[in-house]
Amino acid sequence: MIHKIRCRLASCLLASLLFNCPLLAQTSDLPVGNWPFNVIETTTSSSPPLNVSSPVIVAVVDDAFRCSHKSIQDFLYKNPHEIPNNQYDDDGNGYVDDVHGWDISDQDKDVSAPAGRARTFFHGTYIASIITQVAQVHYGNKASQRIKIMPIKVLADQAQSTYLKDGYRGIEYAIDNGANMICLAWSGGFETKEHIALLEKAYKKGILVIGSAGNLNQEEVPPPASLAHVLAVSGVNESLQKMKKANYGTRIDLSAPAVQIKGGHPQKDNAFIEENGTSPATALVTGCAAVLWSQLADNAHPTLIKEALINTSQPFPTNFIYGGKMGAGIVQLAPAIDYVLNPKNLNRFFSSLRSKGTINYDKYSDSQIWNIQPAGTYHGYKIFTDISGIKKPQKHTLRIEVADTLWNVYPLSKLPPQLFIPVSHFRASISNRPLKKKEHVVLYYEGQAIDSSRLYCAGTRQLEALKGVISDGSDLASYSNDCSCKWLITLPPGMRIRFTFDQMDTQGNVDFVYLIDGSTVLSEHIFAKFSGQQLPPVVTSSANEVLIWFVTDGNGTGQGWQVRYEAVE
Repeated sequence: MIHKIRCRLASCLLASLLFNCPLLAQTSDLPVGNWPFNVIETTTSSSPPLNVSSPVIVAVVDDAFRCSHKSIQDFLYKNPHEIPNNQYDDDGNGYVDDVHGWDISDQDKDVSAPAGRARTFFHGTYIASIITQVAQVHYGNKASQRIKIMPIKVLADQAQSTYLKDGYRGIEYAIDNGANMICLAWSGGFETKEHIALLEKAYKKGILVIGSAGNLNQEEVPPPASLAHVLAVSGVNESLQKMKKANYGTRIDLSAPAVQIKGGHPQKDNAFIEENGTSPATALVTGCAAVLWSQLADNAHPTLIKEALINTSQPFPTNFIYGGKMGAGIVQLAPAIDYVLNPKNLNRFFSSLRSKGTINYDKYSDSQIWNIQPAGTYHGYKIFTDISGIKKPQKHTLRIEVADTLWNVYPLSKLPPQLFIPVSHFRASISNRPLKKKEHVVLYYEGQAIDSSRLYCAGTRQLEALKGVISDGSDLASYSNDCSCKWLITLPPGMRIRFTFDQMDTQGNVDFVYLIDGSTVLSEHIFAKFSGQQLPPVVTSSANEVLIWFVTDGNGTGQGWQVRYEAVE
């Protein structure tokens, strides 16, 4: 079963604390606030009129929908092959009267929340309206001609919890009934062969699937966002740093604004609510992708949409502590549109600060040298090569340098389809022999960031000096989640060890510094354990050997700790 990684009123205060969501409340009668749209550069369209005979169909698989909400009603998808309310399956797809989507869980056409439970079944309305707001900001009053929302309800009216046990059945309905894109603003559950096959089916049909990373502040991305062919989205705050509760990891493709995001109210047609989380971030990316798809019309394809969004994203700065764990950058619509509509010299969109992206080299490229040096620490880069667009690859070479030292040189004719460069940063260059007009070389790269649970400390460090300073190793940054680090101090027999803490800032009653007599972790040998923000008292061991053990969970961190130790008689 799949749990929506976000808050629900039914889950009360506990869910609010875990998922960093506010209680449902009307915030205004205005659409989504301006700050996220300033960040993602959703500017008013100046593009020429499009062929709108086939608008982009965006399936939103979620709990329920208020289709009469002012931000949704004009965008509501209508099945052209189904006659409303005739109690007959006109299009023969196995669903009677599925004119405006379908309720998978209750097997009927009503995708609205059950009576009296709209405050619990609010998420679908909220997500769908964020997608349409992106379109409205860009297209104005013509937006509903370009984009349509296919609502797919996957939570039974009588459900006692908010587990979306029918989520993948909803994906299957979207695949089989004409969706161009599928928004999955939820996460959780387990990966199965059936789920993998379903997402593979969507990809082969040319459907773009976008999924949420989740809100447990873990270096882990659960399904469906973790599955192949899904564009995985995490979230940032107003300072463009990782939202506190957002999940992260190398599987993330993009990030988007995730705090104070307004969306449709589930009980009032003209009101909006405000929420935080990777769910609204996923909706914002879906909205951008839908606008891109509408620009390309029949030439749209998931691979091109993903490539455009990733290669035009706003990179994270060099001091970003989650480098390589929040995707290539923060989604930006305006340059992405330029990317797909003006494909000459795509190299102009390249940024050395992105942890993943594409190197495009063609006749119009203004450079043949690319420095890859994003924020973060990496154990290497995967490189996927495509030289199918060049007629005489033997006349060109790819040169890889590491810290001004030549790592390797490949004639393009002998370039393997996949490389691994085991370094944190590198420079690539292609020989400057001129290419013909339609020739091009493409290199896709993905940074493999180091597991942050071992970023600042790992394993057991042996210490024998009579005095010294020990810390969690994170310096000015926050320490890592899920770390387990040890320091074993061994002094001459007859001595004891005194500990004086200079700093203590850990997640209270969760992340602990243990002081243990001896060299092994035995509960009866623990003589002190500290957590929180209060400076511990001075303590002294009863033995000449002490094991310091710092262990953290996967949810929440602090600035860390530092302790001075010295031998005493």
